[in-house]
Amino acid sequence: MKINKNIAQYLVDKLESYGVEYVFGYPGEQIIPIYEALRKSNIKHVLMRHEQGAVHAADAYARITGKYGVCLATAGPGAMNLVMGVSAAFKDNVPLIVITGDVSKKDKGTDSFQDLDINTVFKPITLKSFYSSTPEKLENNIEEIFNNNEQGITGPFHINIPKDIQIKPMNVDHKVIKGNKIKATLESDVEEVIKLIEDAEKPLIIAGSGVNYAQATEELIEFVEKTKIPLTTTYHARGIISEENKRNLGLIGNRGTNKANYASEHADLILAFGSRLSDRTISHINTENIVQINTKKEQNHAKYFYHNNIKEFLGKLNEKELPVNNNKWKIRINNQDEIKNKVYCETEKLHPEKVIETILAEVDNNITMTIDAGTTPTYLTIDSTLTKQSQMLFPGGFGPMGYSLPASIGASFARPNDIIFATTGDGSIQMTIQELAVISTYKLPIIIFIINNSLLGIIKQWQDMADLPQYQVTLNNPDFLKIAEAYNIESDNITSLEELTMKIKEAKKNKKPHIFNIDVDDVHIPLP
Repeated sequence: MKINKNIAQYLVDKLESYGVEYVFGYPGEQIIPIYEALRKSNIKHVLMRHEQGAVHAADAYARITGKYGVCLATAGPGAMNLVMGVSAAFKDNVPLIVITGDVSKKDKGTDSFQDLDINTVFKPITLKSFYSSTPEKLENNIEEIFNNNEQGITGPFHINIPKDIQIKPMNVDHKVIKGNKIKATLESDVEEVIKLIEDAEKPLIIAGSGVNYAQATEELIEFVEKTKIPLTTTYHARGIISEENKRNLGLIGNRGTNKANYASEHADLILAFGSRLSDRTISHINTENIVQINTKKEQNHAKYFYHNNIKEFLGKLNEKELPVNNNKWKIRINNQDEIKNKVYCETEKLHPEKVIETILAEVDNNITMTIDAGTTPTYLTIDSTLTKQSQMLFPGGFGPMGYSLPASIGASFARPNDIIFATTGDGSIQMTIQELAVISTYKLPIIIFIINNSLLGIIKQWQDMADLPQYQVTLNNPDFLKIAEAYNIESDNITSLEELTMKIKEAKKNKKPHIFNIDVDDVHIPLP
């Protein structure tokens, strides 16, 4: 019964009852009661080495599983260290539960040690930031969070609990009211969409990450097979249908494929499923005839907007006799040539794109990749073909440095049978390099590629383009192999592509942590 539990125990038990398996966190004074409850639970806690690492790991776990990623931190500095990662998850609608401890209620607002208005900080970067200061509030807050998830409303939620409240008895008995924020799919709306498809000669589907979070992949595949409408994806939905499948034209918008962007430029109907239709996604769209199915009204960017759960809506569509798209449109799209005769500039060290191509050549269906901001995402995006959902993880809406390494940890727990490729730059890895300790401790099969040009390369490129002198972009890097040795991780300096291929094959076979330091030349990336 509730009366036999304190609030911390109740919180942890509720998380466990909703299927939470992992929590990524870092302990502190104001959250010790929750840690004691975790110790007694079946939830596995992963001790990260920095709170930013904890939220990135939870983020990657959520992107892969479609379930809530959960992270945990103490008050004051612990909570503030979460902010950047929570912001990145918020921009990409990633389902997170962010739990922070806070100072005791009697100390709140007194400018005492570690007292800060945490909720006001988290309010603009979460769907809701709760101050759970009573048993009733905590119970309502948890139920609201999981009720949102059931309806397909995804993004970060924040629960902030004062330390003295965490140890209070959960001796309440009140009715929790669950409200439906998403409308049930109307028959008239389904018929309207079918009529729009019938009238269109050149329809195009844009699938977003909301399809994954709504567990609607099977419904999407069925709809595509029935209608034969060409499909494109946003960055975060890449691989939701294998990009080797002829019906998938690949990524749309900035960095998009020729076929996807040709189709978006000439389409007379866009069907946006679970996509917020960001500025990067719609960069090549010319028609205003857009159908958007989304659980967030604030992301309405369409002439025909349906505030519905995408899984339910697709299910209703699939029950109908759907129009089948003609072959002429597909033939026009398929005539667009994706083959590019690349010309590489001469380099003294390895060319970064050739390095990325060599890494990608070793990617199979049992590999998941995490990537970082900087020069590497461009080549990893334009040169890759993904075969499964969330095979390449990058918080592109916000684009923080330091994501790849901690994200690889969350990815490894989400896909324990996969080998994780963490591709990063020499600047990015040093922002979260302490998470090597976690990789080493758990002996996770993560292969880390440091693309090392001793520069903040993309910043230097912007300076070059503005005809400005190079300023504050040169990095005097440490010996990454010695750092790897300190963390008891195997490592190699790579000087040739042939050596890289051979060493990757060995590392994949060994299934142990491994670091490759790859010295490359400073080469400007192609900008969209």
